[in-house]
Amino acid sequence: MLKRLQSLDIGIALILAAALGSVVFTVAASSFVYQNTKNLIEAEGWVEHSQEVLNSLQSASQRLDRIEAYTGLYLATKNEDQLIAARSNVVSLSTSSTRIRSLVFDNAVAVQEVTALGACATRLAHDLERVPETGKSPQTNILKCRQTLGRMSEQERTLLKQRTEASRERSQRSVVTEFSMGGISLLALVFLFGFLIRDAFRRKSVAILTNRTNSELATTVQQLHNRAEESRLLTDARDELQLCTGLDQVYRAAVSSFARLAPATSGTICMINNSRAMAEVVARWGLDASMVEIFVPDSCCSLRSGRLRWREIGASEVNCSHFLNDAPETYFCLPLVAQGETLGMLFLTPNDKDSIEGVRSREDSIRQLAELTAMTIAGLQLRVKLENQSVRDGLTGLFNRHFMEIALERELARASRSKSQVAMLMLDVDHFKTFNDQYGHATGDIVLKEVATVFEAKIRSGDMVCRYGGEEFAIILPDVTVEGAFMTAERIRTAIAGMRLTSGLAMHSDLSVSVGVALFPQDAENSGDLLRKADAALYRAKHEGRNQVVLA
Repeated sequence: MLKRLQSLDIGIALILAAALGSVVFTVAASSFVYQNTKNLIEAEGWVEHSQEVLNSLQSASQRLDRIEAYTGLYLATKNEDQLIAARSNVVSLSTSSTRIRSLVFDNAVAVQEVTALGACATRLAHDLERVPETGKSPQTNILKCRQTLGRMSEQERTLLKQRTEASRERSQRSVVTEFSMGGISLLALVFLFGFLIRDAFRRKSVAILTNRTNSELATTVQQLHNRAEESRLLTDARDELQLCTGLDQVYRAAVSSFARLAPATSGTICMINNSRAMAEVVARWGLDASMVEIFVPDSCCSLRSGRLRWREIGASEVNCSHFLNDAPETYFCLPLVAQGETLGMLFLTPNDKDSIEGVRSREDSIRQLAELTAMTIAGLQLRVKLENQSVRDGLTGLFNRHFMEIALERELARASRSKSQVAMLMLDVDHFKTFNDQYGHATGDIVLKEVATVFEAKIRSGDMVCRYGGEEFAIILPDVTVEGAFMTAERIRTAIAGMRLTSGLAMHSDLSVSVGVALFPQDAENSGDLLRKADAALYRAKHEGRNQVVLA
């Protein structure tokens, strides 16, 4: 009996010791799990904090891009709305710098950088106030702001990488520790039976929660990585588009960027022509060749609706009609719009079913790249239009008088260096005022256009024909002899005399021109004298009966 009592006492002591050890172990393990979960949540919070800072920096960078774009548009168009928009974005940039400061107040280096950003925004606002006076874009401060944002973004990406790595290591340690605790708990079940079983189930629940948290954290980290990659691709695309000086370069840069942003896809960029009647494929990437080269804009559902449109089996059975044969099973079309005007359309189709989800996940980035492409195209088109307006005559399409004066000075300087001659032809449509009064100004405009066409057809590729004013024209003939200049003038005169022009129901055949010819350097030593000599020769041609060529 004594031995049984002693054995019972020993068993009870062992059970009590095991229970006490289990209680201590449970308390310690629970504390560790709680602290570990707290650390994981804190790590996730730091990762989200870094992403929030990066998003704020990206937003500030986009505002800086808008400031540059609106300032450029203002300088090109003198539209006050563009300057107001630029100033508004400077205010938003200052607000963003304040927001960023509140996020990075615990980072001395970042606080110093954001202080520099705020100062840069202040200087940029001052520069914009002076843009109407100086006529210059504040490129220096824009570049400084962009450099500051770049340094801050690089620092924050480094922090994000470190925090992500630390979170991953904590997650791994947590999993190993939890499984170890689970094994110890299973051994304790032998001594504690039902009580310890209940405790083991609780531990299992904690482990599941931890694993779920780890899985969600891993998913979040992957999403952040994808967003960072998309942001990098968009930044590279923006930088590439800003370097383009022609539409062909824009098209090549755009399709290259779309191919990187949406791999395993095919697509085309289509542009609407000036008459708005046709759309034409200007660039393509990938393997799909189902698009027709030219089509009417109404054959595209997205151009008709003015928004992005996905076409998938089961979701929509209405296909666009701009395909050679059968339409792809899945594709989308996105209008390219800038400044409220639809310039063209982006067509994109996944190469296989596995890549559809990837395209959908990057749909917003594809939209942003399409907007960047459209803005770049619109800017280049506006620049070309303004350049043409500054040197071309609106009616005839010939060079205007201002350009002629510049070109004449250049050709005379070249002739002086090469010891060659330059001929100046002054031409005047005979009796044009009478013709204009008799047949009307509309017919007079037709005459000027047709005469300009004849002039361009009868000169060499290196010669320049300009509208001097009214019905008077000037032609510069570089590197020519007296005989060559006279023959060119006579060829033009004969062609005009042989013209048959129809306006309304009337046929006009009484057109002619008088031509005065002067040469540099034999007739004049500078552009002013050369013009006067040619004009005097033209006056003699008029005075002596018109429809003839007179040499100075």
